[in-house]
Amino acid sequence: MFTAILLAIAQLPERGMRRPLLLTLFWSIVVLAVLWVAVGWGVAYETATSTWLRWGAGLLGAVGVPLITWFMFPSVALMILGFYSDAIIEAVERRHYPGLPPAPPTRWHAVLWSGIRLALISILLNIGGLILGLLFLPSLPFLFFGLNGYLLGREYFNAVALRRLSDREVDLLWQRHRMAFIFCGATAAGLFLIPFVNLVAPMVGTAASVHLVERLRQSERVLATG
Repeated sequence: MFTAILLAIAQLPERGMRRPLLLTLFWSIVVLAVLWVAVGWGVAYETATSTWLRWGAGLLGAVGVPLITWFMFPSVALMILGFYSDAIIEAVERRHYPGLPPAPPTRWHAVLWSGIRLALISILLNIGGLILGLLFLPSLPFLFFGLNGYLLGREYFNAVALRRLSDREVDLLWQRHRMAFIFCGATAAGLFLIPFVNLVAPMVGTAASVHLVERLRQSERVLATG
């Protein structure tokens, strides 16, 4: 478990991992810039008839837009990273599991839907992080890490396992080892709470899931043949 996470972190500086991260950051900035301009234009249009409204909207925008941008950036980055998840998985497989045959191509609509799901989960994570900072209750960390660990762990597991396993094999592997993947998701959830580190959290979760899936597959194969 810990080995998979450490291997994922250690591989982040490699070229195969840097390119998806840089592309994700670039397109995330583009998307947020477009949204920022669109919101600013919409507010200016709606308040064009009132000086007081323009002044209030300008003040709110000067404070609120940067805060919202910081809040939304990891979610947007996570959605866009979905388009490069295959590149991350392939980089890990090429580095640590060179004997694997090529995986079937992933359908673009499946990648898009996975990215949207992960982005929505990321928004929940950020909201949970804000609540955790404002209302520190003894039970809240357990709820936060438990719920989001399950959601993220399942999403990262599916992104990796569905590339090479049948639906039945995916279900069996999840049923037998779900706690390992939930712990992986909980670790990624913890990374989401740390500014700047949250940008690489989905990469760590995806890469660690590759190690978990492959090592568990190999161990079960050994047990079956033994």
